[in-house]
Amino acid sequence: MAGILPAYHSRLVLIDSGSNTNCKPINLLQFAQMSSIYIRNTFGVEHPAIGLLNIGTEETKGNELVKESYQLLKEKSKELDINFIGNVEGRDAFSGKVDAIVTDGFTGNVFLKTTEGLGKFVKKTLLESFTQNILTKLSYLIAHKPIKSLSKAMDYKSYGGALFLGVKKPVVKAHGSSDELLFEYTIIQAEKFVENKAVDKMIEAFDSLK
Repeated sequence: MAGILPAYHSRLVLIDSGSNTNCKPINLLQFAQMSSIYIRNTFGVEHPAIGLLNIGTEETKGNELVKESYQLLKEKSKELDINFIGNVEGRDAFSGKVDAIVTDGFTGNVFLKTTEGLGKFVKKTLLESFTQNILTKLSYLIAHKPIKSLSKAMDYKSYGGALFLGVKKPVVKAHGSSDELLFEYTIIQAEKFVENKAVDKMIEAFDSLK
């Protein structure tokens, strides 16, 4: 399950974002393959940067799953045309320098929901700080446009649902707490998923590797 999140002047694909909670290194390698193919065909990024979510950038960091996945990605990346850039810490995920973050579904879902919660916290705190008194309300009038741009960039709803990659037909999952706005963007996202023939291209790409 590939979730699409905002990033600095870009977007971030998070895979897996909650479908497979118990993964093996081969699964994370497959996630890297699928996200590479998807980003290349959908967003036109020739060599999308794929990072492995970890608690540090060093090869020796992380649990057994992450360390073994790192070695497998390092070994197979050239053969499978994956631009593997190594371990990526959570704080660097939205830098715009990485196109996809690969992780197991348990960690990915925690990361996803923490990110959503942080976005809500920032928006709520900004709103409260600008409505405290007459002076803050006046300053809001001056800073209104930049704040609106920030709010739009951080709004995960505008990025739709999560895409299921590696299936025979296009499937998009809406968030469990979706409202009418998120459903609207999810339907738009599903339409693009079909129009771009992302599933067909994914099947073709994997067939060519056999």
